[in-house]
Amino acid sequence: MNEGKDAVSYYGQVKFEFDRDPDPIKRRKKNIANAKRVLKPRRRWGFIQYGDAGQCCVTGIRLSSLGPDAYNKPLLNPDTYDVMEDGKTLAGHFFTDSLTGQRTAFTALSNIDSGYPLRSGYCPELLMLYWLYSQWKQQQHLDTIGERSMWLWKRRNIKMIPITEPPKRTKKPELVEALQPFFNILYENQGNGVYITEYPNPDTSEVDICDVRLDLRVIRKIEAEYLAEASNDRTSSETR
Repeated sequence: MNEGKDAVSYYGQVKFEFDRDPDPIKRRKKNIANAKRVLKPRRRWGFIQYGDAGQCCVTGIRLSSLGPDAYNKPLLNPDTYDVMEDGKTLAGHFFTDSLTGQRTAFTALSNIDSGYPLRSGYCPELLMLYWLYSQWKQQQHLDTIGERSMWLWKRRNIKMIPITEPPKRTKKPELVEALQPFFNILYENQGNGVYITEYPNPDTSEVDICDVRLDLRVIRKIEAEYLAEASNDRTSSETR
């Protein structure tokens, strides 16, 4: 790490050596311990030294001086250390709300993954290490639950079954809610004076543009036939 009084002119560079133990559980445990030593917010006389907003809580550098693209680094796989296939970045994971898609702030905790929230955060390379650390801890937690489940099954015949929570449904915008019944009617009546042309995105295959054409001549004809049939039914009923 580079540090100095003029912290704005420095960039935090992390030299973290991943453990190479062939045992994945031991390797993960050692990586967690090593990462924890690196990620601890710097303290002085027991107090957080770098706790101001926009600061790195470990190095003290001003994060705003790193530029807008500093956090556009792809996330790493916690097992292989290769780039994740989903293409997610530090900025997308830590600075974007997963439900609303709005930008949000990320701040560190006084004890890395516990304690009180600070106003400061991590520089990009330390934030990448924090991402790996959080994934290793999650894997460790799942292993602990698995071991506890085996003990409960052997001793008390209690089996712990993992539950997959359904994705939380977010409220649709009012415009979408208002137009949804209209589109349902259109799709149900395609060919009866209603013609829909969809233009999919060549990259994502999602429909980006939709043209709706209404042939009023056909619609008037259908309406006239319906009224005529209703009139005949009423006349027959009156005759009976």
